[in-house]
Amino acid sequence: MPVRPPSLRAIAAFEAAARHQSFSKAAEELNLTRSAISHAIRGLEERLGVALFVRAGPSVQLTDPGRTFAGRLRLSLEMISQAFDISSRTDRSVLRVGASADLMRQVVACGLAGLRASRPDVDVELRAQAGVADLLGGTLDVMVVQAAAAPAGLSARLLARETLIPVAALGFFARLPANPREVAAAPLIHCHARPWRLWLDAAGLDGVLSDEGLKVDDVAVAVELARAGAGVCLAPWLTVRDDIRSRRLLRVSEVEACLPEGCWALWSPASAKGELIDALAERLCEALAAPPTVELQPRAA
Repeated sequence: MPVRPPSLRAIAAFEAAARHQSFSKAAEELNLTRSAISHAIRGLEERLGVALFVRAGPSVQLTDPGRTFAGRLRLSLEMISQAFDISSRTDRSVLRVGASADLMRQVVACGLAGLRASRPDVDVELRAQAGVADLLGGTLDVMVVQAAAAPAGLSARLLARETLIPVAALGFFARLPANPREVAAAPLIHCHARPWRLWLDAAGLDGVLSDEGLKVDDVAVAVELARAGAGVCLAPWLTVRDDIRSRRLLRVSEVEACLPEGCWALWSPASAKGELIDALAERLCEALAAPPTVELQPRAA
């Protein structure tokens, strides 16, 4: 059989008396008489079977059991206060964002600072293992993907088109190539997923490409080899934008090849967080508005 809790008046009387170490001040705070405070605390002592206070004239002091009881009561009152303090939680919104690990680092991260600055009331959860099914299931609010087109049945916003740019380690060239033909004549790193023919066509060159050089089957490996100074890599600018800004890599030509795919923000048309998703998409579009550029290396005399 559950034990009936003590009255709230008795609890309030004890808490105030313990805090003030005075029955009189507790009575004044609670708008009660001193005898009412004393009677309430005596009832608690009888219920607990221990003395909670040592009465010493106008002041009182907690006994050891009284200090233990006061500590437990204080924790309980804090939990009750938190239960009533729901405004701080309901005023905040949570935006759950999904993307692959690469896109999380290359795309999503670049827009988070702007979003948090403009919407400090929003908490963001990042999920690298989520998929479109999570959008439809309601466990994810928005997803950033790389695709040629947005899938049917979802709301979508194009964040940026992907482009390919040639990059090399800083100092790889004694002087920057004067034209695309000089880029094509340099030691190249070939990746079948991003063939150099795409860039040469954009540069208007035909029949100048050699298949000599390093050959890899992964863009990330090709970029890592370029960082190490092994050759010129044709890389997606979303992948190497931070390398260029930090000068780990140098863009060696202004010519770029546009790809059919781009980065998209996807969300359910039934989402109630359309405003937050729009805010995130806007920050991402601003951050991805243009390929990164740096001051070019001066050509050697």
